Amino acid sequence: MVYKILLRMNKRLLIATYHRLDENTGGCNGSKGFIHCLASLFNDCSLVCQAFPNAYTYIPHHVKVYPYYEHRNKLRLAFDIYRGVIFGLYYALREHLKTHHYDIIVIDHSMAGAAVMPIVKATGAKIITIHHNVERDYLDANRHKHALTYRIPYIHYAKKAERDCLTVSDINLTVTQRDADTFHSWYPDIHVYDWGNFEYRPIADKHFPKGDRGQTFIITGSLNFEQSLLPITDFIRRFWPLVCHAYPQARLLIAGRQPAAELQQLCEAVEGIILIPNPDDMAAVVQQADYYICPISVGSGRKMRVLDGLKQGLPVLCHEVSAAGYEAVAASGCLFAYHDEPTFMAALRQMLATPPDGDTVYQAFKQSFSISTGVERLRHILKQENIL
Repeated sequence: MVYKILLRMNKRLLIATYHRLDENTGGCNGSKGFIHCLASLFNDCSLVCQAFPNAYTYIPHHVKVYPYYEHRNKLRLAFDIYRGVIFGLYYALREHLKTHHYDIIVIDHSMAGAAVMPIVKATGAKIITIHHNVERDYLDANRHKHALTYRIPYIHYAKKAERDCLTVSDINLTVTQRDADTFHSWYPDIHVYDWGNFEYRPIADKHFPKGDRGQTFIITGSLNFEQSLLPITDFIRRFWPLVCHAYPQARLLIAGRQPAAELQQLCEAVEGIILIPNPDDMAAVVQQADYYICPISVGSGRKMRVLDGLKQGLPVLCHEVSAAGYEAVAASGCLFAYHDEPTFMAALRQMLATPPDGDTVYQAFKQSFSISTGVERLRHILKQENIL
C-alpha cells in the first residue's frame, strides 16, 4: 500500500534491515512501520532484507525488494562472529552497493550496521540510522542469552556497531526521547532525534462498549528471554500479592510465546493467575481483560507489547522504564507509571478509581502511532536536516 503524501522526494533511498519482516515481534513490526513512513516520502525506495514470502503483504508495493538468504553454516557463523560479521546482511549489502547507487541509505537498527558502516560511508550517500534501543542496555538486560563463546564477541561487536552508527551517520533516529538523550550525552555533536514507533497498517476506527470495568489484568509478550522473564517473575512475587490484598477478586492473565518452565511453575503456585501459552490470537486474549500491565523494568527503547493493551482500549499500568515513548498516552490519562511498591499502589488505585473508557484509550493510541503521525515527524526532521 502506498500512502498519498503531498510531497514525495525523487532522491534514491535504500533501507537495510536484518529483520525477517513477516515475523510478528516488536522489532519486526517496528521496522515495518519505519519502512512505510520512509516509503511515503520517497518515490524511489529500495529494501535489502532477509528473504520472506509475500513481501508486499507487509511493505508498500512501490518499494523494490532485494532479498538475501542466511545460508551460512555453523562453522562460517563462528568464524564471522569473531570478525564482527553478525548478520548475512553484510554480504548482501556489500554486493548490492557495488552495482547500485543511492542518495540516502537507512540502517534499520544499529545491529544492522555491524561491519557495514565503512562500506556504506564509502558510497558518499547520506546515512540515517534508526536505533530501536540503546544496545548497551539491551545487552545488559539479556546478558545470558547466548553461550559464553558466542556472547563475548557478540557483545563487543554489537557495542562497536552502535558506536559506528552514532558517529558515522548524518542523522540518528530513536524511538524514545530517553534514548536520544542517552546518545546525546555520549556524543554531544551528533544529530539525534526522537522519531518514535508507528503502525505499519492504517489504524481502523474502533469503538468499545461503555460500562464499568472488572478487575482482570493482563501481561503479554515473549515469556522466555531474560529481559522479559525476570521482571514478570519479580512482579508476581513482589507486586501481585499487593493487588490481591487490596482487590481480592482480581485475577491476572499472562499470555505469550514459549513461557519458561520457571514461569509456568510460579503461575501454577500463585492463586489468581492464569497462564496462556502461545495464543493463536493475542487480541482475542487481551479483550478478556480490563487493564493492561507491563512490568518490564530493564532495557531501553519502546516496549511494543504495551500496544497490545492500547489497541484493545485498555488503560495501562507499567514500570517507568516501560513508560518511555508513551508520554502522550500518559498525558491523556490512559497510562499510569510506577517504580516501587508505594508508587505501584498509588498508580493502581488512581487507575481503578478513574479509568478512561475504551474509546479514549484507543484514540490516544491512534493519535500517537499512526502512519500519518510518523510521516509528519519524519518530514519535519528531514527538513530540519536539509534532506527534504
